[in-house]
Order: sequence, then structure tokens, then C-alpha cells
Amino acid sequence: MNLTYYGFRPFKITPGKVVVLATGSPHIYQEIILGLQDRTDTVKLSDDNFTTVTVGKGAQWYGDPLLNVDLNALFQRKLQTRLLKVLADDQTVGLVDGLQSLLSQLLADSYLMDVPLELPETPELAKLIKFSGIQLVPDLRDDVYGILETLVKTLIELNDHRMVVLTNVGHYLQVSQLQSLVRFMANIDLPILLIEFSSTKQSDYFRNCDYHYIDSDFVLW
Repeated sequence: MNLTYYGFRPFKITPGKVVVLATGSPHIYQEIILGLQDRTDTVKLSDDNFTTVTVGKGAQWYGDPLLNVDLNALFQRKLQTRLLKVLADDQTVGLVDGLQSLLSQLLADSYLMDVPLELPETPELAKLIKFSGIQLVPDLRDDVYGILETLVKTLIELNDHRMVVLTNVGHYLQVSQLQSLVRFMANIDLPILLIEFSSTKQSDYFRNCDYHYIDSDFVLW
């Protein structure tokens, strides 16, 4: 994946690398963010052959991981659907049998009420999974590194290989956590781009990342 911002050579976004595009210019920061949200045409994407890719098809903007990434709001329904697909046939049969047994016991116990009751049908497994409320563990909400790792794992599970775009990650992660993210992404076939605002170049903090810095004078370092 290549990202082009007018006036600069294309930035290559390679899966397996944490790519950072940082700037000390509020103007550039805003234009890149708006472009990656597909709200303006300030950013262009292309594939490895430089064939144009629309922002909507090539990237997904997630924003600030602590403020904007609600994993369950984004993925709960999709993961429930995925769970239904990955269950083996014998597992599905076992769950349905267990549900039927539970409902039969419920109906048998209804004799406590002196009214004729019946179960018109056995609910579909999809409805049972939805009703269960199965979700990602809520403890992740305040753990930015956990949010990032789970976000990536979830996208891989859902076979969504669009470029992941986040901002302000450097505000939250310790150096050791950032390096853990670098090592984690090294084995992941998914492009990730961090957009950062900083008045100075931060090469040391972002070591082992594919780091690009545009200063307030529009000079690329």
C-alpha cells in the first residue's frame, strides 16, 4: 500500500511494519486526518503497482485508541456471526441439543402454572448466540496496548486486511509497549499506520518503526 500526500513522495505502508507519519504542522496533521477519514481528497492511496485504491476500500480510520475505539461497538455483532461460521458441525449439533434439552426442562417445569403452555419452535443458534451477549472482555477499555492488539487480532479473524489507521498512539504507550507492538506486528499480514502530531522529531521513541517526520516548515526528515 502507498500513501501519497501532495508535495511529498509516496509513503510505503508495508504489512509487518509499524509505519508512523508524524508532523509538527497543524495544517498537515489536519489534512492527513481528514483525507484518511475520506472527508477530503488530500490523501491518495494506491496498491503496490501504484493502481489507485479508494480510501474507503484501502483503509479504515479508527482514530484515538482510547477515545474512539470501542471494540464491542465495532465488532460484537460481526464476531457473533463469525463464531457461528467457525463452529464445527458436531459442535453446532451439540449446542442445539443442549438448547432443546434446556427448553424441554423449562416446559416440563411449567406445570407449576395451571395454564397450557407450549414451545412453538426451537430458537435458531444464531439467535441464541446473539441473546447470549457474548462479547470481547470489557477490561480492555482502559488498556491501550490491549485495545491495539485485540483490534488487530479481530481484524485478522474477520479477514479485514484494510490498512489500520490510528492517531495519538504515542500519547499512551510506554517505550517498552511500543516495542511490543512492533514485535507483534512483525508477524501480522496487516498494514498499520500511526498518525502523530509532535513539535519535534521522535526517532528514538519510534525506533524500529518505519518513521517519517514532516516538520513545521514542511520539510520531510
